[in-house]
Amino acid sequence: MSSFQHLHNDSLTTSPALLRHLVAAATKAKIDVDELLLGCGINPDKMLQSHYRVPVAATVQLLQQYGHLLQDEYLGLLSSPVSVGYFRHSVLSVIHQKTLGSALQRYSEFSNVFIKGLSFHIAKKGRYIEATFLREKNSKIVDDVAIDIAMATAHRLAGWLCDELIILDKATLDFAPPNYHKEYRHLFYGAPVHFNCQTNSLVFEARYMDLPVLQTEKSAEAYVKRAPLDMYLPQDVHGENSRIIRKKIKSSIANNHFNQELSEIANEMGVSSQTIRRRLAKEGTSFNSIKSQVKREIAMNALGDIGLSIEEVAVRSGYSEPAAFIRAFKSWTGISPAKFRKVINSKT
Repeated sequence: MSSFQHLHNDSLTTSPALLRHLVAAATKAKIDVDELLLGCGINPDKMLQSHYRVPVAATVQLLQQYGHLLQDEYLGLLSSPVSVGYFRHSVLSVIHQKTLGSALQRYSEFSNVFIKGLSFHIAKKGRYIEATFLREKNSKIVDDVAIDIAMATAHRLAGWLCDELIILDKATLDFAPPNYHKEYRHLFYGAPVHFNCQTNSLVFEARYMDLPVLQTEKSAEAYVKRAPLDMYLPQDVHGENSRIIRKKIKSSIANNHFNQELSEIANEMGVSSQTIRRRLAKEGTSFNSIKSQVKREIAMNALGDIGLSIEEVAVRSGYSEPAAFIRAFKSWTGISPAKFRKVINSKT
């Protein structure tokens, strides 16, 4: 029986169609996907239902076990496997760079040595940065979802390095919309996505490249452990106002001010609460939505650090009472924080 029985409307979930693409190499590798699904608490029959969504904890568990069976961090989707340990070493290779720009340049150099079939390049074009992901000639990509993985991974890594949400101006893809195309609102944080383009790219403002790298080797180890979780954490930050509100909420929680209200932030900004609500609505989000997502993000990041107790994770996430944190966490994932920690720290 599935462990995920009590999911709510704000639950973190993944499209079954996307998962099917991610395990596209299973047949060639002679892996029984249905058996693997069952082992992760996922009913294979439900995967064919149009309204079914897979809990994020089950998604992470499935991809970790599948990648372990293949011994390939790109899930068998490229022409040659990417050795286990690649992502950890790629992160460690950039962690001591001073700015995001130099870190991304180092990351592209590292990736292009170890990943075959898809090359990563960064170029400045006016006030924008274009990060391109090019198919290499004579190299076969099993499924285009491999390009999504590469692009989302680089985007998440960039934001994590400088502890700043990188707002994308657009994403371009050189293939037609897949049957999981609605998931792009999560993969690229609501940025406009253009299909059937000449290249695969992420475009964002060049100002981000000057941000300092804030992470350490210790935080890097926790970050690597929770991969690929970050790909499935949605963010309703589609503009400058939502970015500012997100940053203020995150700062407030870091200073142990757990119950900051919209009115307090409005006073800080010198505008009315209604003005902020109207601005956020234009960007497709709300104060409560951003606040909830910040808490979820902090919680799931902190659970990757096994040195923190559940009580400490609760406090870091903006909850003064562990019981309230556990209830909220179960509503997001369907399981307890302790069980989720076991999933993301599993060595399979």
